Amino acid sequence: MRDIPSMKNSTELKKILKCVFDLTDLEVNIILMLPLEGMRVKEIQNILMKDRTTIQKSLKILVEKELVFRESKCCVQGKRGRYFVYKSLEREQIRKKVLTSINLWYEDLKESVKSL
Repeated sequence: MRDIPSMKNSTELKKILKCVFDLTDLEVNIILMLPLEGMRVKEIQNILMKDRTTIQKSLKILVEKELVFRESKCCVQGKRGRYFVYKSLEREQIRKKVLTSINLWYEDLKESVKSL
């Protein structure tokens, strides 16, 4: 079985993620670019050159689909407030989610054909 990180820039991988999870190109790019330690919205925005609200909307969708999670962090000492760091699931967890979704789709398809 191929390892997802080695396929990181693969067109096939992007198509699979888009189809299985009903994602946009931007959402797929965010998943594939997030390092395990995570990134803030501003960092993602600077790399992808998209509006902050566009990035936030995509992150919200990815969090709802449980492909990305956010972690609350305290600001540096002397400053008040909190900020969020967004992290992608580990590649193996994404692989399992893809396979589970494909299997569910396949089972639904089989049931639909039986009812013809």
